[in-house]
Amino acid sequence: MLGPPYRHLGPLPDLTAEDLRKSVRTLLGDPTAEVSDWTGEPIGYESWSRASDGLYLVRGTATGYGGNRTWELVLKQVRHRPWVPGPRDLARQIDDGGDGPADWAYWRREALVLGSSLPYAVAGRFAAVRCLGIVPLPGDRLRLWLERVDGTPGEAWTARELLDTAEFLGGFHARSLRQPPPFQEWWCRPFLEQAALRGRFALIDRVADAETSADPAVRGLFRPGTATALRSLARRHAEAIRMMRSLPTTLVHRDLTPRNLFRTAEGTVAIDWGQAGLGPAGEDLATLVLSSAAAADLDPAATLALGSAAAARHATGMAEEGDPCDPEDVVLAYRLVAAYHFGLPVVRIADRLLSRDAASRTEAAADPGTRRRVAVMTALVEEAQRDL
Repeated sequence: MLGPPYRHLGPLPDLTAEDLRKSVRTLLGDPTAEVSDWTGEPIGYESWSRASDGLYLVRGTATGYGGNRTWELVLKQVRHRPWVPGPRDLARQIDDGGDGPADWAYWRREALVLGSSLPYAVAGRFAAVRCLGIVPLPGDRLRLWLERVDGTPGEAWTARELLDTAEFLGGFHARSLRQPPPFQEWWCRPFLEQAALRGRFALIDRVADAETSADPAVRGLFRPGTATALRSLARRHAEAIRMMRSLPTTLVHRDLTPRNLFRTAEGTVAIDWGQAGLGPAGEDLATLVLSSAAAADLDPAATLALGSAAAARHATGMAEEGDPCDPEDVVLAYRLVAAYHFGLPVVRIADRLLSRDAASRTEAAADPGTRRRVAVMTALVEEAQRDL
C-alpha cells in the first residue's frame, strides 16, 4: 500500500437519521430533536496521518420543542491503516510505521483525547473543538462527530492573530501545569523521541556532499559548517532528550499548523488532536510559530523575530494564570524542537538536489523558495547549538 500523504475526496458515507440523532440533539441542546433532512459533502484535505479516513461537512434541519432548526456538523472518520515505511519514508516524515499506542499515527488517539475531559479541563481562550459523538465502526474504524468551528482559519491570520494565539496557548499550558493530566499509554511520544528521526540523521552526509559540490549553485545553497552543526544534533540527541524530559510537562497538541486552528470571538479553537500528549510547552509554541512562518514564506530573520515575539506573548499568557513555569524553559524546548523537527529536514533538500541530473539540479538550487527554506532551516539548527 502507498504511504502518505493521504487524500480523501470520496462521497459522504451512507447515513441514517439514527446515525445523526444523538449528535444533533447534543449540538442543539434539545433532547427531543428529530432529524428531518440532511446533505453533506467532503472537505478536501491532505493528511500525513495514516489514521485519516475522510472529512465531511454535514448540514440539515431538525424538529424539536424549538420548532424547525438548522444544524451543521463535521464528520471525521479515522481508521487503522498498517504501513511499512522504507528508509526514504523515515526521512520524509515523523511516522515510523509503528502501531503502538504511543506511536505517531496511533489511530484511536484523537478519539481518546476528545472523548475525555482533558482538553476541556484546562480550556480557556485556547480550547479543543467540541466533540459531539464517537461511534465505532466495523473494520477498525471510528466516526467522530465534531462541532463546526465558525471562525477565521489559521491560513488567513494576521501576525497579530498568531501572537494573540501564542498568549492564549500560554494560558492553556499554565492551567495544564496546575492540573497535570495523568499518564496514558496512548499519549504520543515527544518530537525528539520519535524513532523516525534516525532516517534524517542518516542523510546528514548528503549535506556535507552538497557543501563541497562541484555545482556552484548547490554549493552556495549550504553554508559551510551546516553538516557539522547537523552532526552535533545527531551526536547530542540523547542529551537533548534528557534536557527535554527535565522540563515541566504539560498537555501539548503537537500539530498547531494553520489548517488546524480557528480564531473565534472567544479565542482560538484547535482541531485534529491526533498527536496530543505530554511534553514541554515549547513543543506547541514551535509548531504554532514555525509552521505559520513557513506558510508565510518568512526569511530567517523574520522567522526568528516571530519566535521571540511569540515566546514573549506565551510568557504573558502563562503569567496571567499564575506563571507556574520559567519562560526560559519554554524557549529551550522551542529551540530544540525547532532544530530537530523543523531544521533537520534540510537533509532531505540536499538529498533531493543531489539525486537530480545536472541541469535540473542547478535550476532547483537557484529557486528562491528553496534558498529561503534552506536558510531558515540552517538558522534553526544553528540557534540550538548553544543549548547542546
